[in-house]
Amino acid sequence: MKVALVHDFLNQYGGAERVLEAIHEIFPYAPVYTSLYDPRKLPLRMKNWDVRPFKLPKIPVVRYYTAFYHLLFEKIDLSEYDLVVSSSAGFAKGVLTGSKTPHIAYIHTPPRFLYHYETEIKRRDIWIYRPVLAPLDNYFRIWDYTAAQRPDFMIANSKETAGRIRKFYGREATVIYPPVSLEPVASSQEQETNDSRPMTNDYFLVVSRLAAYKRIDLAIEAANRLKIPLKIVGVGREEKRLKRMAGSTVEFLGFVSDEELSKLYSNCQASIFPTNEDFGITPIEAMSFGRPVIALAKGGALETVVAGKTGEFFAEETVDSLVEVWKSFDPSKYKAKDCIAQAKKFSKDRFKKEFSSFVESKLRMK
Repeated sequence: MKVALVHDFLNQYGGAERVLEAIHEIFPYAPVYTSLYDPRKLPLRMKNWDVRPFKLPKIPVVRYYTAFYHLLFEKIDLSEYDLVVSSSAGFAKGVLTGSKTPHIAYIHTPPRFLYHYETEIKRRDIWIYRPVLAPLDNYFRIWDYTAAQRPDFMIANSKETAGRIRKFYGREATVIYPPVSLEPVASSQEQETNDSRPMTNDYFLVVSRLAAYKRIDLAIEAANRLKIPLKIVGVGREEKRLKRMAGSTVEFLGFVSDEELSKLYSNCQASIFPTNEDFGITPIEAMSFGRPVIALAKGGALETVVAGKTGEFFAEETVDSLVEVWKSFDPSKYKAKDCIAQAKKFSKDRFKKEFSSFVESKLRMK
């Protein structure tokens, strides 16, 4: 069976790309069609893939061509394939397939910028762009709805996303949670049987792309106020602004390897997750190392963190709300074995088994 994979972008490495990796492990010989491709920003293990990006002009303003990406995805010739699997938070789900070629779309979220969810780029908040972007967004919402009717079957990365698919596309989607694949420095058995081990460090940890909608500023301001050590892993366009507001207890570590990230998770008091995400993979990564989570009580975190058992929620997207929970938070209250058991519900093996079973069942239907 010839399989093709389609993914929005391959010029960064995040949760969506981890999902694509797991799907590629199921179909290791499948080519990956995408728009932008930058192997320098991807793990070495992905560099031997058969990646087929768009042929775009190599000029600094290439990002402005995104207005035409949906048309380029529609022009990908997938006629030779027996199965197409798209991984999309944007245009990839809109590829065209023949009537006899099943298309399964894994949806990370409907495009956030089209449905007034916060995004990394705030161009729509700038008044000079509004007269142009308003009609353009209206056109894209029409296209996006039409494109969302093309896949034969849809998978959502969370109940939150499944609800958005139902609301904006009028379709039902099966929920298959993304995989978490970071390996603990110590074995899971060692962690499970050593709940009482002393913390080797007193810091809390944020792991995130440094984008405005990720609300890392809440964690920084709360740490400033409480004088609590906070380490921040990640890079992004908000880095300079966030560093300016950081107090003496806040440390920026930038991009780190998976090995170093594993050590940081293993030794932290807890992970702070201050954003409303479609799913959110970092709370599960923290729990896989036996660490609890303090998370905003919105979005995907409500499906992964168990209040009172693997972490706590703060109710409002404000510094005061986070401070109120953080100042009374006692990491010793949470058992590593409970956190690890919860994280195992989101393992890569579980994902691959559920995804493969879904594909097999739908192919039998076709």
